[in-house]
Amino acid sequence: MTHTITMKEIQDKIKNGVSTFMKKDNSPRGCECISASEIKPGDQVVIDNYFTTVIE
Repeated sequence: MTHTITMKEIQDKIKNGVSTFMKKDNSPRGCECISASEIKPGDQVVIDNYFTTVIE
C-alpha cells in the first residue's frame, strides 16, 4: 500500500496550524524537521508513522 498526500492537502494542514513536517533524508535518524512551506512534490514526509509521498 502506497501512502500519498497532495500539495492541496499539505496547504490545508498549514491553514489548520501545522507549521512543520518530518522529511525523509539520508541522516542516521532518517528524517529532519522542516518548515511546512519548504515541502515540494516528490518529498517524503512522515504522516501517521509512515513515509508519505507528496504529489502535485
